Amino acid sequence: MLTAEQIMTPNVYTIHPDATIQQAISMLLDKRISGLPVIDDSGTLVGVLTEYGLLAMVYDKQIMNNTVAQHMTREVISVEANEPVNHVADQFILHRVRRLPVIRQGKLIGLISRVDVLRALCEAQAPVCSA
Repeated sequence: MLTAEQIMTPNVYTIHPDATIQQAISMLLDKRISGLPVIDDSGTLVGVLTEYGLLAMVYDKQIMNNTVAQHMTREVISVEANEPVNHVADQFILHRVRRLPVIRQGKLIGLISRVDVLRALCEAQAPVCSA
């Protein structure tokens, strides 16, 4: 069975907790991404910041200089690198998230999207998913 690490996207864009909300918004827009894992100096995943979460903040100019740490989601749903893909799929279904950070010993090593899991499961069952 495939694992999370085998289907993840490595080398993802991240942001530091001390970055400003303005910097986070700029990064999302510049890189055309919808979320940022927040990692500390040691590479440990400490939160996540999403475009959805930033929508309400863009109206309040005072918040733009706040830090990411002040507004990130701290309770991050993630998967371990060695978790089987079917367990990863269960997490997407259960929690209704768009992406899952992949960690090893608390350190971020990649990101998995719903389409990554769908592709992996279909490729494993090629006759079922072929057009």
